[in-house]
Amino acid sequence: MNNITEQKNYRVLARKYRPNNFNELIGQDTLVKTFNNSLNKGRLAHAFLLTGIRGVGKTTTARIIAKALNCVGNGNNTEPTFEICNNCSPCKSINKGNFLDVIEVDAASRTGVDGIREIIDAVMYSPNNARFKVYIIDEVHMLSNAAFNALLKTLEEPPENVKFIFATTEIKKIPATIISRCQRFDLQRVDIDTLRTHLSKICESENIKFENDSLFQICKASEGSVRDALSLLDQAASLCQDDIKDEVVLNMLGLNGYEKNIELIELCLSNNCDKALKLYSEIIHNGIQPIQIISNLLEVCHLASKLNVIKVDASIPETIQKDILNISSFGLPKLVKAWQILIKSIEELKYAPNEEQSGSMTIIKLCFASILPDPAALLDELSNKKNTLETTAQSKATEKPQNKEMLNTQQMLNVSNENEIDEIILEPSVIKNSKDDIKESKSPKNFSEMLDLLLENKEALLHAQIINNAHLISYDVGLVKLRLNINTDIQILKKLSLALEQITKEKWSVLSSEEEGEKTIVEKQAIELDEAKEKIKSHKDVAEIFKYFPEAKISSIKDNN
Repeated sequence: MNNITEQKNYRVLARKYRPNNFNELIGQDTLVKTFNNSLNKGRLAHAFLLTGIRGVGKTTTARIIAKALNCVGNGNNTEPTFEICNNCSPCKSINKGNFLDVIEVDAASRTGVDGIREIIDAVMYSPNNARFKVYIIDEVHMLSNAAFNALLKTLEEPPENVKFIFATTEIKKIPATIISRCQRFDLQRVDIDTLRTHLSKICESENIKFENDSLFQICKASEGSVRDALSLLDQAASLCQDDIKDEVVLNMLGLNGYEKNIELIELCLSNNCDKALKLYSEIIHNGIQPIQIISNLLEVCHLASKLNVIKVDASIPETIQKDILNISSFGLPKLVKAWQILIKSIEELKYAPNEEQSGSMTIIKLCFASILPDPAALLDELSNKKNTLETTAQSKATEKPQNKEMLNTQQMLNVSNENEIDEIILEPSVIKNSKDDIKESKSPKNFSEMLDLLLENKEALLHAQIINNAHLISYDVGLVKLRLNINTDIQILKKLSLALEQITKEKWSVLSSEEEGEKTIVEKQAIELDEAKEKIKSHKDVAEIFKYFPEAKISSIKDNN
C-alpha cells in the first residue's frame, strides 16, 4: 500500500526541480539580467519571444515572467517585481496552472485562424483579478500564415494590461513581421560544467550517489538541455538504485566500450584496415548501432582536433585524455579529412539499405584516405622541386652558354628524365646577367617576374585575379599602375601592394589608372594560342588532316622538345 502511495506522490526530477523564479534559472544570465533591468526601469515590452532547443526552459521562463508581472507579495507590490514570492495568490495559482488571467495556448493543436480570433476577441476585456492578462503561446511556429496575419495588428498595439509571450524551437518559421514586434531572447544551451554542478546539487538533495564521469556522460548526452539531463538522471538513478556507476550509465546511453571507438579511429588513421573492420564488427555485435559508432568517431575527431589547436581541454574526461591526445598526434589535416568523411556518412546511413554495410564502407574510406598526401605538404614538395630545378638550371647555364633563339620558357630546358638536365639553352643576355641577379634584391624587375613571385609565395588567388582582370599601364620597382576591368574589386590593388611588401620587405605602391594599357595576361595568352594554332594549321601535314576533317579543332598545343 505504501509503495502505491509513493508512486502516486512521486514527481519526476524534471518537474520537481523546475525553476520557480529568475534566480533559479541556470545558464540564462543574459535573459535574467535584461528582465531585472527592465523591471527596475519600468521598461517592459508588450510581447516576448523565447527561442531555443527543447528543454532549456522556454515555457518555464514564460511562467516566471507571468508571475513577475502579477506577483503582489504581502500586498505591498503594486508594480511588477523581479523578486517573486511564490506565496501570494497569483503566484500559487500560476504554479498550479489554474490562474484565470494567464492563458497558455498550445499552437501545435490550434494552428488555424479561428483559435487566434478567439484570443483577439478576449484581449479587449480587462483582467479578472490580476495586474496583467498574459497569453503564453507555446510552439508558436506551428501557427498558419493566416493566423499570424490575424495576430499582427493586436500584437503591434495591444491593450496596456495585456502581455504576449511566445515560445518556439524553430525561429526561422516565424514571419519577420512577428519577430520585429517582440523582444526576442535566445535561450542558450547550458554548458556541461554548469549542468554537471546543477545535477550534483540535485543528487545531494535526493541522496543519490554518483561517480563523476557518469554525470559528465549524462550532461554530454543531453546536449545542453536541462530537461533531458534530469530525465536521464532519473532513469540512471532508477537503474542503479540511487548509486550511479560510470559503466552502467555508458551502457544505458549506448556508449559502453568508448575506448574501442578511440582504438577504431586510431586503426583507421593508421591505415590498418583489416583490424579496423574486425573491431567495427565486434562493436556492432555488442549491440551498438552503426549511426552511434559514426557519431562516437566524430566526437573523437572533434576532441582530438581541438587539442591540436587549444592544447588543453578541461571538458575531456580524465579517463580518455591520454588516448585523445594520442589521436591528436596524427595532425589536423588527417583529422579534418576524417571528419568530412564521417559527417558525410551520417547522411548516407539514412538512405542505405543496410546500415552495417554502409558503416563498414565508411571505415574502408577512412583507412584509404589516411594514406593520401596532405595538399599543403604536396604543394611545398612541388615548390621545393621547382626551386631545385631552377637552381640547377642557373648553374649549368653559367657553364655551357650557347647562342640559340629562345622560343619560350619551356624550350630553355631539355630534360631527358625527372632528375637529369642534359642541356640548357639561354640567350647571351641571360648568361651575362646571371651572376648579377644573385646579388640583387628580391624585388621583381618587371611585371612578369612580379607574377611569378606571387605564385612562388602561395598567392595563387591574387595571381589569378591579376592575370584575368588587370591591364598593365606602367611598371617600376616599387610603383605599379594598373587598369582593372569593370566590376573588379578595387581592393585587389591594396592586397597586391601588401603582398609585395611582405614578400620583398620593401615599400610598394599599386595605383589605379583609367589609361588603356596593355591587354591582360590571359588575353595575351589567348592571342598567342590562336596565333600558334593558325601557324600549325598552315603546316602541310596538318592542312592535309583538315582537308579530310574540316570540322576538327585544335584543342591544345604541347611542346615535346
